[in-house]
Amino acid sequence: MGRLGSESTAALAEAVLAPRPGRKSLRETRRLSGTRGAIVAAARKLFERNGVRATTVGAIAAEANVTRELAYYHFGNKQGIVCAVVDDYVEDLVETVIVWNEMRVFGDTLGSLRKCVRMFRYSLYDAAGRPRPMIAVLEELGIRDAFDVRATRETAQCLCDHVAAEYAAFHQVEIELVFEMFCLVIFGIVGLVKVRPDISDDELMKVVEQTLRLDMEPLLAEAPVPPA
Repeated sequence: MGRLGSESTAALAEAVLAPRPGRKSLRETRRLSGTRGAIVAAARKLFERNGVRATTVGAIAAEANVTRELAYYHFGNKQGIVCAVVDDYVEDLVETVIVWNEMRVFGDTLGSLRKCVRMFRYSLYDAAGRPRPMIAVLEELGIRDAFDVRATRETAQCLCDHVAAEYAAFHQVEIELVFEMFCLVIFGIVGLVKVRPDISDDELMKVVEQTLRLDMEPLLAEAPVPPA
């Protein structure tokens, strides 16, 4: 994978788009650990600093403090490492939802929406509006579109399975096709920030509120948050 041709890009995009089962709970992690996790972390660092083409398996192994043979044993080839890095990037975004969910205050829909927009926005762009380093990696690989589809699908599924049901227990859900609407909102936020980099969080919140027809009235009664 020293050079990315159209065939390798297509194969990588196909691998990226392969569906995975939904999470059984928000406590489930898809992060690799141990030696495999160390190799992925090393690859991320080098891909983001030097680029994918310029990074060899040997360099990744050295950065992870393992042998080159061990890297091949765990991932088969460089594309296997690349796929694992992309999986890790997806996990970045889904974990943003999980962390946000843990921070939510019962009944405070407005505050929860504000935190959600801010966290999701800044998972892709820094405070100055510059894309995070992973964006350059995905664009070099030629799989930005495939990644967007995969990340949107898994993020929307996480929201649908573990957040929407809780919301529905205390509010009237005024939309149909909930999963599809989550996909629309996620794609919309990403696209809208591209079109209008200067758009405010308040404006993004209003877009989400109106699209999902959220009930913004605070809930005054105390109620336990159902388990994930």
